[in-house]
Amino acid sequence: PNLMQFASLPDPAFTNFDLTVEAKQLAGNPQSSYGVLFRMQGPEQFYRFEITGNGQYIVEKRDVGGVWTRFVEDWADSPAINQGIGVTNQLRVVANGGLFTVYANDILLAEFSDSSYTLGGIGLDAGTFGGSTQVSFDNLIVREP
Repeated sequence: PNLMQFASLPDPAFTNFDLTVEAKQLAGNPQSSYGVLFRMQGPEQFYRFEITGNGQYIVEKRDVGGVWTRFVEDWADSPAINQGIGVTNQLRVVANGGLFTVYANDILLAEFSDSSYTLGGIGLDAGTFGGSTQVSFDNLIVREP
């Protein structure tokens, strides 16, 4: 419980990109989360786009020392997110300079600006904040925007 696990690609580092990935919660509590870490500076510095199996999302940044900055007020509900166990959601992050847009299933969820991290790695993560979870990711594609 209350743990975030991730797998990241240390190379290459990305500046501007258009990333898509199919994500599916296979088992566990639908309040658990999963998503994409991007422009990772290391295990404690990154941007995060996360969804839950019960249709919520968050976009935030983690800085050294565990300080989180949210780019949406709190976990937000969205009908764009397919809810439940065993359903697929396509997640998309577009980074262009300090402007970011995030999508679920081709529907815009949020836009934000921040210039803290200008390049970095990407990662996929799952959080057991709602209890245990099992998540799969497939068809990860990273392109130039």
